[in-house]
Amino acid sequence: MSKLNFAVYAEGIMYPANNQQAVSTTVSQLQNSGFTTLILGLFHIGRNYSIQPSQIMGDIYFNNTLVISEGRYVGDPAWPALINSALGGSLNCLCASIGGGGVLDFETLQKIYQQNDNSFAGTNLATNMKVLKQTFPAISIIDLDCEDNYDLPSFVAFCQLANSLGFGLTFCPYTYQQFWTSALQQLNRSNKGAVKWWNLQCYDGGQGNQPSQWAQAIAEAIPGFDTTAFIVAGDWTNDSPALVQSLMKSFNGSIAVGGGFIWTLDQIIASDASNPQQRMTAYVDAISVGLGNVL
Repeated sequence: MSKLNFAVYAEGIMYPANNQQAVSTTVSQLQNSGFTTLILGLFHIGRNYSIQPSQIMGDIYFNNTLVISEGRYVGDPAWPALINSALGGSLNCLCASIGGGGVLDFETLQKIYQQNDNSFAGTNLATNMKVLKQTFPAISIIDLDCEDNYDLPSFVAFCQLANSLGFGLTFCPYTYQQFWTSALQQLNRSNKGAVKWWNLQCYDGGQGNQPSQWAQAIAEAIPGFDTTAFIVAGDWTNDSPALVQSLMKSFNGSIAVGGGFIWTLDQIIASDASNPQQRMTAYVDAISVGLGNVL
């Protein structure tokens, strides 16, 4: 049996108000698909600048839906139970991803941090992150998809906050290698073992990324750091399963590669509404075969 990590990012399809299919149906399909990790995306941080109507700094949104505000869960009442029941079958890890392209979440984190004397202690954000953990105990990892701002002090401090609440961490880089290795270097000193793996984007803006090269950069920044299976290489559903398999095959043989991820589950389901579980498994198989497993 493969020990590879087969991960998939999922957006609105995992919220009750989605117009594709019931969340419980999606959960059942995932549990029988072969995917081992579900990454809920994308969570965003409320802000009172560059947005109308203004939001409360540090509130937490899932996509465009406010879910945690000033220390209270305010989302769909059915959602926590649906998410907390997601683990089972092939699915053994649940993550929440913050950030993404074209957003200002990490700029907002920096503002909250700097306006609070370079600390998150006592902030609305810190309170809401605690509520996130209490409301969704099945979520064990916060995934950091920083693409809008690369401020190292606030980024590391936020990682430390999340880890102090019981969350593990994953990074989702596509560029700015020095930032990511520096963040890992600092966390390896203060919160050793907190960063579980990296979801390396190898598509779109990250096209051409080589997991082995990123692993080498980590090893150079942190001598002795074990990068074995530390990089989960990602592709998107703009590529067919055959193209995903081809990309993964190009990474086969790198000891740093511990699996692959797909962006996004929503598009997988939309592309084959009649039998989405079959399509999910096709992407899992593409990653598996590409990385050298014989089905």
